[in-house]
Amino acid sequence: MSVIYKAKLKAAKTAVSEKNYDYAYDLCHDLLELDATSYPVHILLGVSCQHMSKWSEGASVYEKAKLLPKANTLAWQGVCALYEASGDHAKHTEALRELCDRLIAEGNLQKAWECMQKVLVLLEGAGDVRRLVRALEELAPNGPYNALLDVNGADPQPPTIVDLLNRMYRLESDLDSRLIESEVNKRRTRLGAGPISRVRTEVRSEVYAESGLLTTLAQLVEHSMSGPVDQLLENEELYFECLFDRILFVEPRNEAVAQLVNLAEDLVSNDKCSRAFELLIEMDDVGDRAAELVPKLVELFPDSVLAPAACAWMRSDAVDADVANGDADVANGDARESPFAQLQVVKSMERMGRDRACVDAAARARNAQHEFSEKYGTQLPRSRLQVDLASAGSYLRIGPEHAGDAEELFRVCLEADAKCTEAALGLGLATCALGNNEEGCQILQQLVDSDPLNHRAWGGLANAQLAADNTSGAIHAYKQAIAVDPVCAEHHAGLADAYWRLGGEWRSDKQYAYASWLAAARVDATLPRVFSGLGQWYQQHGNDPERAKRCFAKAMSLDCTNAVAGPLLADIYAREGLDDECEQLLLSATDALFSQPWAWQRLGFLYLRQHTNDRAVHAFQNALSSDRSNRVCWEGLCEAYLGIGRIHTAVKVARKVKELDACVSAHWLCAQTTMRARMLDVALGHFDDAIECAEDGVWTRVLSVGRAECLTMCAEKWYHDGLFGRAAEACSN
Repeated sequence: MSVIYKAKLKAAKTAVSEKNYDYAYDLCHDLLELDATSYPVHILLGVSCQHMSKWSEGASVYEKAKLLPKANTLAWQGVCALYEASGDHAKHTEALRELCDRLIAEGNLQKAWECMQKVLVLLEGAGDVRRLVRALEELAPNGPYNALLDVNGADPQPPTIVDLLNRMYRLESDLDSRLIESEVNKRRTRLGAGPISRVRTEVRSEVYAESGLLTTLAQLVEHSMSGPVDQLLENEELYFECLFDRILFVEPRNEAVAQLVNLAEDLVSNDKCSRAFELLIEMDDVGDRAAELVPKLVELFPDSVLAPAACAWMRSDAVDADVANGDADVANGDARESPFAQLQVVKSMERMGRDRACVDAAARARNAQHEFSEKYGTQLPRSRLQVDLASAGSYLRIGPEHAGDAEELFRVCLEADAKCTEAALGLGLATCALGNNEEGCQILQQLVDSDPLNHRAWGGLANAQLAADNTSGAIHAYKQAIAVDPVCAEHHAGLADAYWRLGGEWRSDKQYAYASWLAAARVDATLPRVFSGLGQWYQQHGNDPERAKRCFAKAMSLDCTNAVAGPLLADIYAREGLDDECEQLLLSATDALFSQPWAWQRLGFLYLRQHTNDRAVHAFQNALSSDRSNRVCWEGLCEAYLGIGRIHTAVKVARKVKELDACVSAHWLCAQTTMRARMLDVALGHFDDAIECAEDGVWTRVLSVGRAECLTMCAEKWYHDGLFGRAAEACSN
């Protein structure tokens, strides 16, 4: 090395120390012309470029210096200082990473951690959450920089692995939420985007596929096992909640569900997390484990979404049935996606006798069960069986028009459980309701043959025999049922109904129908059919109209839609002139169940008597919505239309009455309405038709007077029209 070279190198160093960077810059270029491989000169030139804001040249100089044989950490440190001075955070971050790698290679972990800490600060300051998370992941277990967490004596001291993972959890959770909202807001306004729910699902799937949050939480739980139990449970709950929310987007699903259940078991064993209780209750499918967990859920988490349904299940006995039904109503609103909650709604509707509501609730329950099975890959056979049984029973009670639906469901139940007595019993009754009495009775006979001590089977056979008009066979079966279970009010009531159908002494003698209804009332005083039956007996054979009236009133207080007691009690009120009581009774029936033709019909005639014809029109129309062939209602509707002055509509209704039954009264009604509508020729024709049909003298005289009145109106009309001959003929007639 020449004396000149040494002198210039010394001068360059002096210039840099004295901050004479321009002079140092020139000297360094001169020196590099003499020796292009001098590492100290590259470093001095890099420093000079930094202070002269020659960023690109300085970076290039440092990169060349890194490749020289004598290169040390000064070159990497110089690059970091250069990019920090330039304000280029991205390149500064990358330079710090390279310096960190260099220091790790040299074994200087303390300095390497200080570099990594600067990287984290830069990323956090820049608001680059995604890159910050990736940097933290490199410090996590299995990451390339995990060894830096074990450094001692650094300032600041590296975090513990649990603290690091907690920080990663918070950042990733927030990042996922912000990405989802941002992307949803961006896509929802696009043409053809579809429903917002679908857009959100698609976005969640994409974001969760890129997210490392579940991995972070799994590591957090793993590294919390050596720490305090409370911290472990808290982290397990975080992991459970996150996995629970993302289960639809995790693959393989079966492994994720298994992990979810394991976490739930651990949390439940420590009385933590209402969602864990809810999941295990749903998974157990109303089994023994659910019976164990339900009371604990209600006690520990009274505000849980599933708590009302749990209360409904716990209180579903006869004593607390009303409270249980209220709980089920709450569950129906708050837990519509829960199979367990929807099952309680179905059972509640069944208990209350709201059969149509039960069928609707069963459809919702099946949807909830299907979605749960799709989500967790598990079937709920016990819940499905209970829902189908309740729905089939409701179909059967609604009426014969739904007997086919009931039969289909009962067969499904028997396929699921061939030993299900309730399904076999229902199938027999449904088959009978479809008109296949022989097959239905055969099914029920097989049931009682296989289990002669099954009183419900005997009762079902009796009902089927009664439906098949085999009254004596029904009486025998009811007696067998009573012999097996003498405290079942339904059997006593059924026996009474069978005696009543036989008529004669079986109906009038106290020891038969009357005695059986009394026996049923002693066992269960809440059966409406018992009191409607007793009311009929007192009315027809007991010569006690007041007691009959009280029995009918009792039946209606138990079931305001009772189609036996209701019409009879309404007729009693009408005869006694108790219009207010009659109206209240009929309105209660229609409010409880709209399709009550008997109630609407009587309301219509009540309003006709009160001359509130517009209300009468409404009542008759509602009655006819259930039974279009009710001639009496059509006649009442015609009178109501006449009362409100809608004459031509009344004419059309009168024609409908005639179509249903072309009797004398129908012809007379057509004649009266057409005469009111001044359709006199047509009216005369109807009078002539009515006279031809009349068979008793009273009708003949009434019709003759009406025809004469019509002829008088015709004569007046023809006289004013100048048709004097026709007027004279009409007068002579």
